[in-house]
Amino acid sequence: MEGKESARKKKKWPENLADFFELPKELLLNLPRMTLVGNIQFYLENYGGIIEYSAELLRLKIRGGEIIVRGRNLAIKHFIGDEIFIEGEISSLEFQ
Repeated sequence: MEGKESARKKKKWPENLADFFELPKELLLNLPRMTLVGNIQFYLENYGGIIEYSAELLRLKIRGGEIIVRGRNLAIKHFIGDEIFIEGEISSLEFQ
């Protein structure tokens, strides 16, 4: 039982550190940070790579799963490091 409790504390220490220093959690926890402008632009930070890409579907790897962007005329405008910018008619965002 103590092993499970210790594991929970280890998982929470980065979150507690972020809270203590009032830092954005996405920085310490490597969480994705998204900006959606209407349904035409999508900006994502802290993603791990492109899994699948077409004009109707974009699957992006994130910590613990993936983000699926569905729509029409989807186009990657730029991607640098762990940032990606997409334009098109976005109909849905899904987390898996």
